[in-house]
Amino acid sequence: MPHDATIAYEEDPNHMIIWLDLTIGDPKEHIHLKKSFSSQADPKNETPVKLFDREYDDILDVVGAAPVGFEGVEFLFAAFTNAELCIKCFEENQDKRIFFITSGSLGKAVVPIILDRFPHVFTDPVTDEPYSSIYIFCGVIANHLEWALRYRNYVQMFDFEADLLSRMVRDIGGYFLAEGKQLLDEDPPNYPAAQHRLTWSHELYQRYGKMEHCSIKTELNEVNELLENIEEEMASSSDEDD
Repeated sequence: MPHDATIAYEEDPNHMIIWLDLTIGDPKEHIHLKKSFSSQADPKNETPVKLFDREYDDILDVVGAAPVGFEGVEFLFAAFTNAELCIKCFEENQDKRIFFITSGSLGKAVVPIILDRFPHVFTDPVTDEPYSSIYIFCGVIANHLEWALRYRNYVQMFDFEADLLSRMVRDIGGYFLAEGKQLLDEDPPNYPAAQHRLTWSHELYQRYGKMEHCSIKTELNEVNELLENIEEEMASSSDEDD
C-alpha cells in the first residue's frame, strides 16, 4: 500500500519512529537518545514525563506502536531487539512516514529487506526522491561503510548519539514543514491540519537550534510566515461565517 502524504486528521499521527537495537533495554545504553522520548505525548506540556527503561521493556518487540512524545512532539513509537518483528512492524505500518533508527549490525541485515519490500516508505510520493530517514548508529562507521554505501540515498551514519539525535530532529522538522505546505496546497486548503504540522515544525527547529547552538532563522521565519497566513485565513473565514 503506497504511502499517502496527505493527512486527513491532524489529531491522528501518520508519522512513526521505529528503533531496532539489541541493547535498547539496557539502562546503561543509549541514554542520550532515550531522554528524547517521553510518555507524555502532549507537545504543549513543557515538562513531559520521560520514559524509563522498564517502560522500554513494555514497548520492546511489540508490533503495535505506542504513542509517545519525541522532543515534545507526538509520535508513534516502536522499539525492537528482534529483526523479524521489526520487519513485521514495517509491513503493518507502511502507510506511515517512518523514521528508522538501527544499529549497524542489525541494519546490515534489515535495511536491504525493508528497502526492497517497502521502498515507498522511504520515497517522496510527490517528487519520487528518496528520504534519507534511516539513521544508522554504530561504534565504528568504517566497519559498515561497505554495505551502507549501497543505500547512500536513504541512510545517514553516526557514531555519536547526540549527532544522530540533532540530525533527526532537524529532518523531522523539515518533514512537518513540507507536509504543512502540502496541506495548504490542497483544494480547499486544510488549514487546521497545516497549522498543527507547522507548529510541530517550529518546535523541532527551535530544539535543533538549541542542540547545535546555531541560528536556524531562515527555517523559523518561513514557518512563522506560513502560520501567520493561516491565522489570517482562518480568521477571515470565521468572519464570513458570522
